[in-house]
Amino acid sequence: MPFPPFAPSIYFEEDELRALMVEFGERLRADACLRPMLDRVIGNRWLEAEQGAEAFLNAALFLETVPEVDQDWLARAVQFLSQGDIERLCDIMLDCSLSAFPLHGAAVVIEATEALAALVNAIVTVRGKERDRRLATVTSRLNAGALMHRL
Repeated sequence: MPFPPFAPSIYFEEDELRALMVEFGERLRADACLRPMLDRVIGNRWLEAEQGAEAFLNAALFLETVPEVDQDWLARAVQFLSQGDIERLCDIMLDCSLSAFPLHGAAVVIEATEALAALVNAIVTVRGKERDRRLATVTSRLNAGALMHRL
């Protein structure tokens, strides 16, 4: 896979990222605390959610495309997410990343995960018109490749 000269050092392949996302999805479905909330957000569209998460991380990590985030989906997610849920999601991604990759590879995934969590937390912590404003801002930033520049 060719990389632009400014691309971060990635120590895994796209198919390994796919395996990570499958493991992440399985862990989420098995998590008694997160599963009820995720069922409200994802419903029975787990494969689509895993593919979307993989495409998002693939774009952020490999810098070949710009991520696509659906504002309606993000709005539905933040409606049900709490800061504790976001922290739990990050913890599960950390465990999965450390199991799937060497430390330096896992660190790249975790950095992207934590940056995304910070942006989503900025939405979750407010209500009303401020939430709508932050939702629009975060969606625009993510679709413009905000995480791509942080890595």
